[in-house]
Amino acid sequence: MRQRLLHFATLLFLVSPALQAQARPQCPAAPKPFAAMRGCFRPLLVFSATRNAALLHGQIALLDGDADDMMDRFVLYTPVASSAGRLSTPLDAPYTILNAQQMTEIRARYHVPASQFTVVLLDEDGRVMLRSSNPVNPARLNALIDRTPERRAEMLRPHANQDLLIRFRAIRP
Repeated sequence: MRQRLLHFATLLFLVSPALQAQARPQCPAAPKPFAAMRGCFRPLLVFSATRNAALLHGQIALLDGDADDMMDRFVLYTPVASSAGRLSTPLDAPYTILNAQQMTEIRARYHVPASQFTVVLLDEDGRVMLRSSNPVNPARLNALIDRTPERRAEMLRPHANQDLLIRFRAIRP
């Protein structure tokens, strides 16, 4: 009886909708409303005073160096700049660009002054996992994410991100 209960609990854990939410076919490849990221991605909000700030470009370079890890962990680079204009994007790491109103709202929600560089990693449920005033190495992001129960469940589903990866690359300019 105890063994059956253990098997049932394991099965329930693996098929729980909250744990299976990541990389669902319904998840947009590049969500535009910030709310569309919930349950699908771990947004990496990178706040910058200007779109050409050195720290912003440094964070992009770090992400490009580990683009596969970012995709495997459903990390979505989301720049939040104070100045208007075209934002630099990673060459290969997943990203989305929000409109100016959403950037203003996100900056207020996370209490980041317009002149400040800040990196905020959110879990797929919107919980703040990391806040840093410097660019963050993907190895540090990976370590934080890999400790979560959601990520452990994802690792049991190899290639869970393949559909999302194909759709993301199809919409890239």
